[in-house]
Amino acid sequence: MNSFKHILYELIETLVLSAVVIYLIYSLIASIEVVSGSSMEPNFHTGERILIDKISDNYKPFERGEIVVLTPPGEDGKHFIKRIIGLPGDIIKIVDCHVYISNGTDRFKLIEPYLSPLLCTNGGIAIKEGRSLRIDDGEYLVLGDNRPSSVDSRFFGFIEKKDIIGRVIFRFWPVDKIGFVK
Repeated sequence: MNSFKHILYELIETLVLSAVVIYLIYSLIASIEVVSGSSMEPNFHTGERILIDKISDNYKPFERGEIVVLTPPGEDGKHFIKRIIGLPGDIIKIVDCHVYISNGTDRFKLIEPYLSPLLCTNGGIAIKEGRSLRIDDGEYLVLGDNRPSSVDSRFFGFIEKKDIIGRVIFRFWPVDKIGFVK
């Protein structure tokens, strides 16, 4: 009977320790998200499973074009997947179906090879068509790839860095799309 108690104790100890380690990894290092909605189509679809890196932003700044998961303003508990388009210090303008960026040294029309060439980017409530806006330090402009069906910075404004949960680094479902996200 003593042997049974010892095995049971070892099993419980292993399960508790495993649960603590998994919780720490999930809350501090990485997490799994399920894509919901059409805002990132055709690049991400509802039901796809993605892995989020939660710590690399501490040593590597976010870059234009990266895909992130964030909590939108006023929507605690909800997670959106979007693409970073504007960086801190950028002056952005949406006009004639395109995003234009000035960052102090360069002025350019944003080339977005991940979008259909026929797709038109329009302004919204927070970022109006034809209006130039400067992105403050610690803030980002995020847009969905399916611009006509995306609720993004055009509607809720710039996102603070603290509201970005992490970078999308890997898609592991569906099987035919398994791979690192670029």
